[in-house]
Amino acid sequence: MHQLFAACLWCALLLSANFASAVEPTAPSNDSEVFSDWQVTCVPQGEGRACQMVQTAAASKGGQAIFLLSISRGQEGVSENDFAVMTVPVGVYLAPGIEIRVDNKRPFKVLYEVCDRAGCHAGFKLSGVVLTAFQKGIEAKVRVWTARSKAVEFPVSLRGFSNAYRHYRGEVSQ
Repeated sequence: MHQLFAACLWCALLLSANFASAVEPTAPSNDSEVFSDWQVTCVPQGEGRACQMVQTAAASKGGQAIFLLSISRGQEGVSENDFAVMTVPVGVYLAPGIEIRVDNKRPFKVLYEVCDRAGCHAGFKLSGVVLTAFQKGIEAKVRVWTARSKAVEFPVSLRGFSNAYRHYRGEVSQ
């Protein structure tokens, strides 16, 4: 649980520091690649590199991101310890958490860990059936509650997820 909380905080810090704009595109040690609807970005960190796999969604074309799904390295870079963190705007109804349904199969729930100025963050371990569903899926439907009995559902593309994850795992294991 401590690792999950640390992963949530790391993602929250990256988000609040506007991670995408902090990456210098001309710096030779930084790397960012796009795989359909997913982006893998690596930046120097100490002796190695920190990598993150992300997808964002905006309320309107060219608008500010209202949703972020980021995947970060777990302890010692072992893939079974990768964590995913979903970030949604502050003001959501927290009690039910987030519901994710991949290709209209049985949904799974993700509970919120922390909220800050950047948003509310819900983290989960990315392994087993969840990872397999993301790798084999085409689209996930994410449901967020805005009030006790009012939910908003939006699509998250899984196009490119498998290739992005393979690239990400290759980068974090270096």
